[in-house]
Amino acid sequence: MEPIYALTTVGLTHRYGSRYALSDVSLRLPANRTYGFLGRNGAGKTTLLNIASAALRQTSGEVELFGLRARERAGVLSNLCYVRERPIIPPGARLRDVLFGCAMAYPNWDGEYALRVADRFELNLRKKYKQLSRGMESSLGIAIGLASRAPLTIFDEPSLGLDAAAREFFYDELARDVRESPRTVIVSTHLIDEVNRLFEDVVILDRGRALLHLPLKELMGRYAMLTGAREDVEAAARGRRALQIEELGDTARLSVEWDGGEVPERVKIEPVPLQRLFVMLTEGGDAV
Repeated sequence: MEPIYALTTVGLTHRYGSRYALSDVSLRLPANRTYGFLGRNGAGKTTLLNIASAALRQTSGEVELFGLRARERAGVLSNLCYVRERPIIPPGARLRDVLFGCAMAYPNWDGEYALRVADRFELNLRKKYKQLSRGMESSLGIAIGLASRAPLTIFDEPSLGLDAAAREFFYDELARDVRESPRTVIVSTHLIDEVNRLFEDVVILDRGRALLHLPLKELMGRYAMLTGAREDVEAAARGRRALQIEELGDTARLSVEWDGGEVPERVKIEPVPLQRLFVMLTEGGDAV
């Protein structure tokens, strides 16, 4: 049976004047998985998500949600909840009215759950949106995204302004809720090592292009970090592509492509942290 794709892009391109924000991006994201969208500032993440949500029209190429073009089929966007970095909410709207309005926008809306999440974040529902701090704005967006139960839920930098405890609550709650109410989730974030435990797949955008799309386990299994005496590390890495080397006296730490194999006892082998791997891959800009 052909899998269901929550988001498909074919040759997606968007240009601002002479600058390409996206260039020929083709992705197929199977439904009911959690994706990490990673990329440096200006890599094209938000542009792609704005096009997917029909907030922006692409220069060329196609985008589909669950096999349907968002701009051409009525009701397609009811399958999507896009929690933007800066939500589009009237400044004078009171939070209780914002949540009430969500019940009309999202067919699977769980109002009681929204109130519980808002209470956990200590949101005063009598406040107007313009009175919120940056962290409170993020908390409101998280409550909406979780309670929407939309088949495709997108969080764009959802943790801005939140303290460590609030961020941990969000990560734990998202993981729990997706287990209980399966759906497709995209999290676009800079806090890579903090949130990567949620990801099943990773999409990296770089300079407007799709650098890679891989299951997280497969990506992490392709690389290793070797630490030990320089000569031992170099011997263990011989014949493999090196991504980065760090030296401290006679000790070296080398990140390399890895396909298994033994290393000398004096060499320590570890996975490359995703944050470090992301930096190394986007510095080179090479497809994986």
